[in-house]
Amino acid sequence: MKNSIKEIVGKSFYQLLLVYSALILAISLNLFWKYTYHFELFALIIAILGTFEIRRLNTKSIDKRLLYSLFILAIVLILLTRIIPYLDNNIPIGYDAGIYKYGIESFAKDFFNADSWVKGALEPGFLYLTTLLKLLFNTQTILISFFILCNVLLGFSIYKVAKEYFNETSAIIALMLYSVSSIQYLVFTYLYYKNILGLSFMLFAFYFLKREDNLRFIIFGILTGIIHRPTFYLFGLSYLTYTIYDYNNIKQNIKNGISILIFTAIFYIGFFKESILPLIKPVAESFISPGSSAGTFINFFTYQYSTLAYLAFSILGFFYLIQFNKFNILTFYTGITAIIVYFQLFFFNRFIIHLDIALIILAGAGFNQIITRKLGFLITLILLFSAGFVTINHAISTNSLINQNELETIVHVSTLEKDAYIMTTNSIYSPWVLGYSTRKTIAPGLFNYNLHNKEEWTEFWTADNQTKLNEFMDKYEQPLYIFIGEQQKDNLKQFDNCMLPVYEKESNVIYRYIC
Repeated sequence: MKNSIKEIVGKSFYQLLLVYSALILAISLNLFWKYTYHFELFALIIAILGTFEIRRLNTKSIDKRLLYSLFILAIVLILLTRIIPYLDNNIPIGYDAGIYKYGIESFAKDFFNADSWVKGALEPGFLYLTTLLKLLFNTQTILISFFILCNVLLGFSIYKVAKEYFNETSAIIALMLYSVSSIQYLVFTYLYYKNILGLSFMLFAFYFLKREDNLRFIIFGILTGIIHRPTFYLFGLSYLTYTIYDYNNIKQNIKNGISILIFTAIFYIGFFKESILPLIKPVAESFISPGSSAGTFINFFTYQYSTLAYLAFSILGFFYLIQFNKFNILTFYTGITAIIVYFQLFFFNRFIIHLDIALIILAGAGFNQIITRKLGFLITLILLFSAGFVTINHAISTNSLINQNELETIVHVSTLEKDAYIMTTNSIYSPWVLGYSTRKTIAPGLFNYNLHNKEEWTEFWTADNQTKLNEFMDKYEQPLYIFIGEQQKDNLKQFDNCMLPVYEKESNVIYRYIC
């Protein structure tokens, strides 16, 4: 009786998987809308059925040549999807490009008197690293070529962790999933530089913890802390939980943790006021009022429908860890990150990126359960193709947020007086003007020179008489210029008595305030 039930469940599992993979392929080919049905529930049912098939980690190996070929293919796909947007474009992709450019160049120029805003926005480890890179490369190379290599580094760290905690087949599949993940490609298009570096170092720390290499675990723990504070926050919570669980090694774990905290804190000397203190309030408030500190990224609803190609296997991989009491730091990291995202605690939307990395690694273990069967191998290929087709299409359609005319107009500001101020009235252009104008930048709610609150900016945007305009502008020193880009409405033309056009390119204008 038990055998017949097991046989029925096993057949149902593979039949549903085949149907599921066919539907996901149809979605990727735009044959119907992915939000049409509750595919996340379908994925959960498949994962539950899959637990009846799991008895231990599948140790059957597939051909080594195939594994090596998939490894190379994954690296090629990571590089290809990140290079495609730059084939006919030399403007860095991502909203933060200008912020990084300004931070990298201003800190490298005078790190003893670093801009306080830069010290709050960018971690000390990242600034020291890019200062060293500036000795060899220009900023453009750091923002484009080196950043692409950082994406490869993250893929390699995923491979190493998955191989250490599961096996080589799981690791290769996890790497392939990362290479075709539309979510991780989106991280690239957002230019989340520190995020990618921080995740890479955290995963290497997990790798060395599993290998009981305490020194290198400490080193990569420190690197995580000085490169990206939110990732270090997750790392700390995960390691604390692991330390409590791993009671037999609690003394060594505590020593490691204290060492990481002390040496990380040393790097923040001179950065503490700008980097750490501003985070205390939003972190605390997120526990009292969930949803108050989201972070800039897609929401959880959109996320779960963007991971359908591997969601079922991610859940299956997590069930495997629970089912066989594989409680390690990867388990705790996945659980803690999922809780933060689901209950909308501090930075919850941005932590979707971290959750996705965990699910990719677990999905590698999930796919490993079926890949040695012919049908399972076919399903794996279909789902990898489905994800890859979507991501490559995204890469082909990816463009920089501003065009060459807009950038050239912003760069022209650098030819104006060295003591000039440049104002941008639209958030689209704020980081670009900061990074590429080389002049003191005034922007709504950002940087060092803004003297108005949100309500005052709103009044300025809707100003319809000269008096309101002058009251707003006269708070700033002159010479004062205003950049108006082609993606925004030019409401300054009406004030031609005070606004003198000094440069125009297509629909981009630089005005000088002369009243």
